Order: sequence, then structure tokens, then C-alpha cells
Amino acid sequence: MTIHAPPLPLAERARRLRQAVTELALEALAFSPRAKVETTVRGWLSKGFDPTDPDGEAVLARALALAADLAMVLPSTSGSTAIDRLLRQRRPEPGDEDAYETLREIRFRLLRIKGEDGAGILLLDDIANGTKLRLYDDALPTMPGLTLAMRLCPIPGSDAFIAVSAVTPLDDATLAVALPFIRPGGKGLSNPHRCAETIYRHVLRHGGLEVPGLTDISDRLGQSSEFPYGPEDSDIDALAFAWAEAELGDDDLALARRMADSDNLIEAVSTGAFARHCGRDDLADGYGKLASVMIETLQRRARSGWGGRAPSLDAIAAEIGRKVATGELPPVVRELFDELRRQVRVLPAGSHGDADLDRLIQRIQALRAKTVDQGCTEQEALAAAEKVAELLDRYGLSLSELDLRRQACEGVGIETTRRRTGPIDECTPSVAAFFDCRTWIEKNPAGLLRHVFFGLPADVEAAHYLYDLIEITFATETDRFKAGAVYAELHSSERRGGTNSFQVGLGHGIARKLHTLREEREAAMVRSTGRDLVPIKASVVDEELNRLGIKFTVKDRRAGRTVLTDAYEAGHEAADRFDIHPGLHRRGGRKTR
Repeated sequence: MTIHAPPLPLAERARRLRQAVTELALEALAFSPRAKVETTVRGWLSKGFDPTDPDGEAVLARALALAADLAMVLPSTSGSTAIDRLLRQRRPEPGDEDAYETLREIRFRLLRIKGEDGAGILLLDDIANGTKLRLYDDALPTMPGLTLAMRLCPIPGSDAFIAVSAVTPLDDATLAVALPFIRPGGKGLSNPHRCAETIYRHVLRHGGLEVPGLTDISDRLGQSSEFPYGPEDSDIDALAFAWAEAELGDDDLALARRMADSDNLIEAVSTGAFARHCGRDDLADGYGKLASVMIETLQRRARSGWGGRAPSLDAIAAEIGRKVATGELPPVVRELFDELRRQVRVLPAGSHGDADLDRLIQRIQALRAKTVDQGCTEQEALAAAEKVAELLDRYGLSLSELDLRRQACEGVGIETTRRRTGPIDECTPSVAAFFDCRTWIEKNPAGLLRHVFFGLPADVEAAHYLYDLIEITFATETDRFKAGAVYAELHSSERRGGTNSFQVGLGHGIARKLHTLREEREAAMVRSTGRDLVPIKASVVDEELNRLGIKFTVKDRRAGRTVLTDAYEAGHEAADRFDIHPGLHRRGGRKTR
């Protein structure tokens, strides 16, 4: 036998439903455009508002509550509201179905109190359509004839309603600005959102009817009496509040750098400007410091060669300008962004201030032009690569550790025409290690692979050079393989796989050889000079890499490849011919490119 609990009295059900719907409405505020709330408040309080006035705090709190009420139901360009976006993202928990259903039916109404129908139940007339309503609300006073503007939600399965949002009493002057929105013949409001905005603006600018004990949204939704955002609202707010009290720790600073993008930067700047408007200079400074870190991080990414989706600061400035022009942001946001950008300066790539370094980079670039653009034999190219390594070592040994640490890291992005990794990519980590760089692979907007080398300026230039040499080697040796006996003996169906197997072997062989040569080079340097530049350079590069705020994903490539043994071994043999020691005899044969 199943025993069912008796149904709750409607008054208790209304109380619980109002609490659940209010909590959902508060969550929906997180899906509303923060900049729109701030811009609305600025527009309402643009004339005559003094935050130092004794009543200024209450006025600001009310303005924030009313602006949040509007933003919660403001349709986006697609027609969805913050409430729609919340309810799409979240599935109702058991028992919350009624709250979801009733919040979807929230409506702005103009109402007049007629009387009461028991404790906590008000009888109302809808001024716009003439219907009579019952409202379950024990916070509203019973004042027959009082006119109110508020948002109501129906109680499922009944003819009663609950109030959710601001409750604004209307005097004759305020009611007069609302009447033009009532359609003739009792057909309701022509534009409820515009009607609410007009009422709220009038009340804030000209004052309105004050009713003792009447609750507005600042109490119902727990709005702050001062600045409307708290550290629990978002990571941006949490970091800004923390920075307003003390310097950020390393973990928080790393989080701020990872968050550096267009939307987060604009939000930090606009919220900081709004905090200043609210008289919270401490929080304004916190948001300003956070925005400065993001600006610096984006500038460093620009010189690193990183090809991620983060836009340039010029693009962000243009977006802020567009939002100011359309009224989405006040002009003060653009002014603050420009000022922060002037304060944060990271030298662009190529600005070294070191004549010896500039000359070294120019020599490497000249070698690269000769080898890559004009063409040369493979052994000439490889001998040139060893020469570059010698130049780098000689330059590095001429500097003190302090001089090395003063150098700013740079990056270079090397575009490919491929969407998937191939055998040549096996060489990239070894190229980076050979010249004390870091490297990663990413995709450009077209979906094509892109290699990035990041490190000290001359090392990056040398890594770019060696990568080009290896590209030449792959082209040259692959052509030689296709003209050889192993390839000729392959069945036509095996030749594509055979070529790939050859290149896999070539890539593995070159990577192995570069690793060996790097160890020999480091050992020889320590023996001859007693110094080891590698740990110093690694420290400089890793510290700078942390300042980029980029989150890298490491993929395991240890899974074995299926290769044709003969072709793979032929690739290894070709790699053995990859000799970057000088003094090789000039070998006749084809020029590359």
C-alpha cells in the first residue's frame, strides 16, 4: 500500500516556489550582459548623482537592482534572455520542475491593489488588460488603490501568482509615463520591456512614491548595498578583490595570465571603471591591475609568435570603440583602456638594444637566405648550421649571466601546408633543444599546422634556420629515395607507405643525431670554458614562457608506427649523411629548390 503525502496548502507552496524562483533569477543574472547593467545605471544617473551624498548609496543600490531586473529579461540579438540561457544550460533537479516552468512565464505588469483575500493574499487589477489576479506575497502591504509595477510568475495548476523582481510603487507622475504603453481596448502592454525601463528611469531621476515596508529587488535578490559584484561571481571578480587587498600569489597571477583574452580584458576594464563610479577606488585599482596583467600577457604573446585565437590589442581597442559607439559601454571604459595600454609597454620583437646581438641575427639571416632562397648542396647547408651553432656559443660565452637574463624572449611561427603531423615533425623537438628553445605545435585559423620556436632572439633565429635546412634535407633525400633501388622494388600499392616509412626513419635518425651532437657540444663547452649556458638559458626561457599564460596539452606519441623495414632503414642511412660538422668535401649534385 502506497501512502501519498497530503498536498501542501497553496500559501506554503507559493512561499517555497517564490524562494526557488528567486534563487533561479539570481543565477540568471550571471547570464546577463554585465556591461549592459553598468551602462544602464550610468545613463540613469548621468545627471546630478553624487556618490558621496548620504543618500547616494541607497540611490545607487536601487539603480543597480532595477538595471539587473531589466538585464535579466533583455532579449539578445537571437531573441533569448538571460533566463532562457540559464534554463537551457541547467536541467531541473527533482522537485524544481515547477520553478522552471513558472520562471519561463515571468511577465512585467502594471497592477492596482484592490484588497486582500486572507493573510498574505492580495487581490489585484491588471491596469493594462483589466484582468483580476491573486498574488501570494506576505511582504507587500495591503494598501487598496496603490499602483505597482512588478514582474509576476504564475503558480502552476492554479490561478494565483507570485512576485519575482523589483516592486515599484507608482505615483501619478510615474503612472503617466507608463500609460502610453497600454494598448487601447485592454489588450495589454505594447512593449513591456521599454515600459519597465521608462518607469525605472523616471523614478531614479525624479523620485517616486515611497511606501514604508515595501520590499524591492535589492532585498529579494540579496543585492549589495554598494558595489553589486562579489568575489564569488567570477574568477575575474575573485582576482580583483584579492588584488585590492594584497599582491597576488604565483598561482593567482598564472590564472590571470591564462584568462587573458578579449572578453575577459574588456570585462576587467569596464568593471574597474564602474567600481570607480561607485566610489570603490580600492576595487577599481584591483581590476586595473588585473587588466594590466592581461594587456602585458597579450603583448608578450604577440612577440612570442603564438598563433592562438587571442586578438591583438588593436582589435580589442576597436571592439571597445564599437561598443562605446553603440552605447553598450560608456566612453570612460575606452579612456581607461587607452591609459592602461600606455602604462604597459613590452618591446616588440626585434627591439634588442644590443648591437652585437643584432649583428649576430643579421649573419644568421644572411646564411638562411643563401641556403634556403638561393639553394646549396645538402652538405653546404649542414656545414652552415654547425657554423651557426658556433656563432651562438661564442656570443653566449661573451655575456654574463645577468646579460643573458636581460634579453627578452621572442618567438617565430613557421606555417605548414599540412593539417596532420608527419615524419618531419619528429625533428622539431630536437631542433628546439639543439638551440636551447621551447617549441609547440598549433593550428592556424585555416586549420593548418604551425610550429612555434620560443627562446632568446638569436637562438630562435637559428632554430628557424635549422628547421628550413631539415625541410630541404627531407625533399632532397626523398627524391633520392624515389630514384633508388628500394623504391623501385616496391609494388605500386606499397610506394606511398614506403615513402612514409623512409621519412619516418629519416626523421628519427636526424632527431637522434641532433641529440648526440647537442650532448657533445655541451660537454666540449664545459671542458674548454668551465661554463654551461644551457641551464641559464632554460631558466630564462621557462620564466618568460610562464608569463604567456598559455595552457599546453601534451599528447603521447609513443604509439608504434607500422613501417616497411627496408624503406625505414634507408631513411636511417640518409640521416647518417646529415652531418653538420664543417670541413666536408663539396659534393656535386642537385641543388635544392
